[in-house]
Amino acid sequence: MLDSARPRTRRARTRRAVSAGRLFALAVAAVSVMAMAAAAVAATTTLGTATVRVSGKSKTVVVDSSGVTLYSLSGETTGHLKCQTRTCFTAWPPYEVSAAAKLTKARGVAGTLLRFHRVKGKFYQVTLGGHLLYRYSGDKGNKGSAKGEGITAFGGTWHVIAAG
Repeated sequence: MLDSARPRTRRARTRRAVSAGRLFALAVAAVSVMAMAAAAVAATTTLGTATVRVSGKSKTVVVDSSGVTLYSLSGETTGHLKCQTRTCFTAWPPYEVSAAAKLTKARGVAGTLLRFHRVKGKFYQVTLGGHLLYRYSGDKGNKGSAKGEGITAFGGTWHVIAAG
């Protein structure tokens, strides 16, 4: 009788240990999620302006908070999305923000600044004056680069966002 009780106790201890391990993992995950949410709430996205060379001429354009040139696709609206595939997003990464990000714009940036929820992509994209904003992978994140201007792809022509 003593032998049959021992395995049950060992099994019960193992279950408690597994449960305690799972509980600890859940607690760590919850703290991580809360920390990320707090960071997202505190995040501010500011659009600014910069002078870049576009077709051999200096032009003042809208840039992201890192100073990288932003683009829009002609004919694309929030009701008529043209850039929706992984291929498009690889060449033209959407300017993404969190749902709670505070959006601001510097002097010289005209238009209403909003976020658009990409349901299929499960992210929020910044819009300015009704235009969805993108970066161009060919600019390689370099400030002052505007190599995407005038490229025809994904059902339209890509253009820098003129400041004003």
